[in-house]
Amino acid sequence: MSRLEPKNRIGDRAVAIRRPSRLALALLLLTALLPACGQPVVMTPTAVVPTPPTASGLVYVLPAGLASAVSTGGGETMRLVLSAGSETVQEVSAVPLAEGQPLTEEQTAAVLGRLPMVAAQATDEQEFRLPPETLPAPRPGETIAEPFPPEQAGPDIETPQAGPLRVLRFSPEGNVELAPHLSITFDQPMVALTAHEDLAAQDVPVRLSPQPEGAWRWVGTKTLIFQPALRFPMATEYTVEVPAGTRSATGGTLIEAVRWTFRTPPPTVVQTYPSAGPQVRDPLFFVAFDQRIDPAAVLEHIHVSAAGQRFSLSLSTAEQIEKDETVARLAKEAVEGRWLAFRATEMLPYDSTVTVDIGAGTPSAEGPRTTTQASSFTFSTYGRLRVVESRCGWGNECRPQQAWRVQFSNLLDEQAFDESLVAIEPAMPGGKLSLYADSLVIEGNSRGQTTYRVTLRSELKDVFGQTLGHDEEVTFAVGSAEPQMFTPEQNLVTLDPAAKPAYSLFTTNYSAVDVQAFAVQPQDWPKYQEYLRTGERTDRPADPPGLRVFSQKVPIESVLDALTETPLDLSAYLSNGHGHLILVIKANPAYAQDTVDKNYTPMIRVWVQATRIGLDAFVDATQMVAWANSLVDGMPLEGVQLSLQP
Repeated sequence: MSRLEPKNRIGDRAVAIRRPSRLALALLLLTALLPACGQPVVMTPTAVVPTPPTASGLVYVLPAGLASAVSTGGGETMRLVLSAGSETVQEVSAVPLAEGQPLTEEQTAAVLGRLPMVAAQATDEQEFRLPPETLPAPRPGETIAEPFPPEQAGPDIETPQAGPLRVLRFSPEGNVELAPHLSITFDQPMVALTAHEDLAAQDVPVRLSPQPEGAWRWVGTKTLIFQPALRFPMATEYTVEVPAGTRSATGGTLIEAVRWTFRTPPPTVVQTYPSAGPQVRDPLFFVAFDQRIDPAAVLEHIHVSAAGQRFSLSLSTAEQIEKDETVARLAKEAVEGRWLAFRATEMLPYDSTVTVDIGAGTPSAEGPRTTTQASSFTFSTYGRLRVVESRCGWGNECRPQQAWRVQFSNLLDEQAFDESLVAIEPAMPGGKLSLYADSLVIEGNSRGQTTYRVTLRSELKDVFGQTLGHDEEVTFAVGSAEPQMFTPEQNLVTLDPAAKPAYSLFTTNYSAVDVQAFAVQPQDWPKYQEYLRTGERTDRPADPPGLRVFSQKVPIESVLDALTETPLDLSAYLSNGHGHLILVIKANPAYAQDTVDKNYTPMIRVWVQATRIGLDAFVDATQMVAWANSLVDGMPLEGVQLSLQP
């Protein structure tokens, strides 16, 4: 254990740090608890303990929605597996009501007699504050009496002479992705102001061809809209004409006809399946479009080829679609009438790229326009199961405890896999195997400066039922570990009151660290929080609050590439094992046993408290209920005073 020697001494005695009172300790605990309002909080000693490596064999953890908790100790293995659950219907039965009997007057009086009297307040009874009289509602403005209709007729209204009628604007026009409605606006009133029903019975001065199901309606007196039942059908070219001679309601005449066209697009592919690979040799194909189609008509324009061969196709039946989980889901999610599913009438070749061409001229079920360009997608069929590559980490360097990955040509069968299919030499304690799609991931306590040989057994199986066929060996050359200093997750650490007061520091490949200790009191907690916030915004933070009582380089008895625990003895700065310290620990790059980033210095800034008082609290918006127990044995403590600081 590294002992932090006192920085200042008076005679032969270390400078004593004033022992905080129980009240002060409780105040610090309350300060730490307040952010967790509304939740029960239990303050317990915090300690970081590395998981001890085991000498047991490899453990396979089931992936793909299966959670596995594994405990390895000694030579035996215990495994708890949680599988994906299925929804079940739970029958809810009504809770029977208890049969009770009303209390007698004497029993009711006895119960009420045990309740404390409610203290009366002077303001409990008050007269209702009625206004002296009910005031009438205010009336804005001034009321003026005028006969209607007026007694005297006004001046005659002269109708302005109408000029030539013009079409100001119209839409849509040209190629459009979607046409929700047709709109034409004139420069003169075209109809009289009347009910919509009367206007709907009148003829409209516009010719639309072809005209889908829908209705014309006027918006005001100048704008005419055609609203289709849903939208304008796709894959159609529409012609719109306002004939010459069209008259407005004021007598204006359209001199020349106004004509234009707009076009909705032919079918566009929005989703395809399968994709990528490897896939089975007899897959169901799925293609979805952005509009309604006739599956049989579209299938005539689809071609599937692989290895220089074109394959005949047929539409899939409802039963075939239902059996294919992926295609059934895609069909359910797609818009009805806009997709088709089909399959090849013979098996596709092994280990081949399959091309699906949706040719030009593909028709729509909504209109006569067809596609002018072909679209296509590709995927691959499965081939022989083989190892594609093996690597470690993100680059070429392989560090201790980094995961290894072996990638195969096909997806691996998760259910048929177990630990016996993989052997590692030399043995790697704590080894864990996981499958992710086409990759085997190996994790464990690998040692530095060691070359591992991983043997993959011939029985290793993929999802297509194929095996590796022969044992295959891959190697991983593990280099030196990257220097690391592991920081605690909390900014406040409570030492174990049953052990010697020491803070455990965990490092790898560091020969020393720079340690500073500052003696503080609970009242310094707000300043400590501000110190942490300031330190996150600068590379050179100021010193924390408190009195610096130690500042030295602390050596670490480290072993190359091994996780090393260095307990920092704090007893010299605590009074009878109690007190508060802020530790600032820096891992100087000069102390690293390997090349590191010289511009980065790992740092730990932590408040360490040594106390035997544990505080529990329930807090809501109006009150706090708190009680104190011993951290040593959990027994309630007497004489602890609690107060709340702002």
